[in-house]
Amino acid sequence: MARTKLKEFTASERLNKMAVDIIDLNLTTDAETIGDNACVSQSIEIPNAVAVNGGSGIIQSIMVHNADNSLESPALEFIVAQANTSIASDEGAAINITGANSITNFLGSFTVSNYSTMTPSDHEFAVKTNIGLAVKADDDTRSLYLHVINRSGGDYTPSTTGQLTCRIGIVKD
Repeated sequence: MARTKLKEFTASERLNKMAVDIIDLNLTTDAETIGDNACVSQSIEIPNAVAVNGGSGIIQSIMVHNADNSLESPALEFIVAQANTSIASDEGAAINITGANSITNFLGSFTVSNYSTMTPSDHEFAVKTNIGLAVKADDDTRSLYLHVINRSGGDYTPSTTGQLTCRIGIVKD
């Protein structure tokens, strides 16, 4: 719990002082066919993900909303990273991680795939809870970054950009 004064408190007191936040993001992607294991979104900033520069937190939950009425329900892997680096040449392209965008910036990942359809709107949402992913921002920022990969076993073709959004629940130190 670097740079905060929480270490001065008991475990119970620390838990009572932690802030819970909900952060909404647009998972910007291209309106094109995105193959299995290809990049859906990359380097999406999670602003103010932690309480102080270089701070830490715990990603506890995520809700994904698919507003596209194509009813393609892609299984999505979410990779959380400390730095704003790319994982592919573009959205829709194959994953290409090199030294310049090293996985040493990655903090962890989780997959979301349990969609429910909200008829008659055809909007879908999927939720993953109890993630418990400990995260830490770089020393000079409060932001984290999110990459999204299609892990559905088939193609995903959004009709337009901006069809995927997510809501991240995070506990900040």
